Amino acid sequence: MKVTGAIDLLAQEIYFVSPQKPVSPVPLIFVTFMVEKQQVAYTTDNELKLARTYERQIKQIVRQIHAQFEPYLAALDQDQLLPLTEHLKQQAALIVALDAALAESTCPVIRIELAGSWPVLQTSAGRLDLAE
Repeated sequence: MKVTGAIDLLAQEIYFVSPQKPVSPVPLIFVTFMVEKQQVAYTTDNELKLARTYERQIKQIVRQIHAQFEPYLAALDQDQLLPLTEHLKQQAALIVALDAALAESTCPVIRIELAGSWPVLQTSAGRLDLAE
């Protein structure tokens, strides 16, 4: 069985979104897990999610990755101008670290996707006006 979670590193949360993935104005990481029947639970709305034990494990990994990449995530959250290739370098390192941390969990990851507003290249002309 497949369960997809949307990881919001800025909020340090994971939201289970199977089967439809939302469109998001914030940077999200979709992680799809291959799980056994005993590893899932259902919400009161009968929506699929990881069982509490596994969900806690994934949330701990999310907090760990947030702490490890806090300077980059703060810059991302505040739309700070970074050197041209810095976004891609930081995003690659973040995904590699997330993949390594999730590989140690008891829920095998079968797919990781970036979604939402992850900048790749940004110049001063491309800065967001946070007042809007």
